[in-house]
Amino acid sequence: MSLTTKFFLGTGLIFLFFWCLFNVLIYFNLKDATINQTYEKTDILFSHIQATVQYIRKKVRPKLFHILPENSFIPEAMSVSFMNKEIMAEFKKRFPDFIYRRVAYNPMNPANTPNEIEKGYIELFRNGERDSIREVVKKEGHSLFIHARPIVVEKECLSCHGRPEDAPVSLVSLYGTSGGFNRKVGEVIGVESIAIPVDETFLQIKGLVFSIFLTGIVGVVFLFFSVNYYISVVAVRPIKSVSRFFKSVVSGEKDLDTRVEVRSKDEIGDLASSFNQMMAYLKDSQEKLKSSETKYRRIFEGSKDTIIIADCDGFIIDLNPAGLELLGCEDKDRFLHKKTFPELFYDQRDYVRFLGKMETDGYVKDFETVLVDNNGRMLDTLITANFRSDKTGRVCGYEAIIKDITEWKRVQEKLQEADRLASVGQLAAGLAHELNSPLGIIMGFSSLLEKGVTDEEDLKKDIQVIRRNAEICKRIVEDLLKFSRRTETNPEHLSINQIVDEVMEMLSYAAEEKGVNIKRDFDQALPDVIVDREKMRQVVMNIILNAIQAVEKGGEVFVKTGKDQEGRRVFIT
Repeated sequence: MSLTTKFFLGTGLIFLFFWCLFNVLIYFNLKDATINQTYEKTDILFSHIQATVQYIRKKVRPKLFHILPENSFIPEAMSVSFMNKEIMAEFKKRFPDFIYRRVAYNPMNPANTPNEIEKGYIELFRNGERDSIREVVKKEGHSLFIHARPIVVEKECLSCHGRPEDAPVSLVSLYGTSGGFNRKVGEVIGVESIAIPVDETFLQIKGLVFSIFLTGIVGVVFLFFSVNYYISVVAVRPIKSVSRFFKSVVSGEKDLDTRVEVRSKDEIGDLASSFNQMMAYLKDSQEKLKSSETKYRRIFEGSKDTIIIADCDGFIIDLNPAGLELLGCEDKDRFLHKKTFPELFYDQRDYVRFLGKMETDGYVKDFETVLVDNNGRMLDTLITANFRSDKTGRVCGYEAIIKDITEWKRVQEKLQEADRLASVGQLAAGLAHELNSPLGIIMGFSSLLEKGVTDEEDLKKDIQVIRRNAEICKRIVEDLLKFSRRTETNPEHLSINQIVDEVMEMLSYAAEEKGVNIKRDFDQALPDVIVDREKMRQVVMNIILNAIQAVEKGGEVFVKTGKDQEGRRVFIT
């Protein structure tokens, strides 16, 4: 539903509601005014009746009592109730809708007995709750306005309504003594009421209000359309113009340099000005965003290191050209969203460790592992990665920079090879002397054998000496070959003390030749560590050789093993 339709319906309902409310108020005001006018009329009538009663009591009745014989009573001239009824009977001939009643409990005339409504009025007056009653009641399907007043016994009334023996004889003979006697001054004995039907009046009021409603609805409709047209011209059309302009910008029909024409200085004009300011801000933000994106893409595309962006499931969603080259990918579209980052790891245990560090620290720096490219080629790499988060802070993937260190590791291996060869060269000079001694013995005893020694026991001992020295030469040569040979890493649980002791035995000839004394200080409680035996021997040999070369003749080299206070690291010094 459009704003115009909502406003049209809203204002229509508001106009209709207030016009109906206005007519309802008119109806109740006219009704109240009619009831008040009716009350005033009945009040005037009651005043006239009261004046008549007072005149009879104070003027006519005393005069008649003086003129007439004692105990005489003429109802037509002396009874207030009788005279009021007769007067109102004549009044009713002219105004037939008026109903006058004067009733009492235990009346002299049974015709003056109250009905249920009148009994209720009498009780209200007796209890002092009301001194007069004005209300509209429903009786036999008709609405009646009733104005009721209490009948209170006064002193003058006791001459007829006191004790029966004191009442006029003619009154007693007319009505008897069964009712209307033994009244007391101030006692509420009945009620005097005037009832006027108001159905016709209320019906006329409803008709008048309905006529006003129908007549006024035409004006309300005209006012409604006038207001809506004015609002449409002043507000709706300008807002629609701004809305169309905004949609054209969003759809791309107009660029962010376009501005809305400000035609007024009211709120609509302020809206247009604010929109123009927003357009300028969006233009500036767009340019900054494009500049930032250009810088990012330049870094992303131009980086010589592999940059990978993956989602939470590990699927690679973006990869820079260096990554395509490193991983041997020819078609980027066939690679993205199909290959997962964990699939690149040669050993999945490395990926588990990688993910564990990510979850613990939120990032990984220089994580060394072996990856496999599309062609199955293994790559030595260093990975630096961190989690990616969305606007709500929820982790939505991770970004990783991968450095190819395959060539660097090859260079390092060549340097280690050169270092080994240099050590072999140093060893060879000493080994020549070391081998000469056992070889000389072998040659000497061999000569003895050639001369034909006949003593078998001596021959056996000589042969054992030859064999032992030959084994020494063999072990020395094997150690030299193992040291100079390139081997793969083979980690195993070994004793550091044993490795150091083996190396020191190999280098004992070099120390003796230079006159250097080597002393041991081993921690016998050292636990085994996981190392490659040959590579660890190479490291220890380099350290001790450097120490021997650095010490002058007659000096000492101290070799010590131990562990730190936490027991997490072992050391060799």
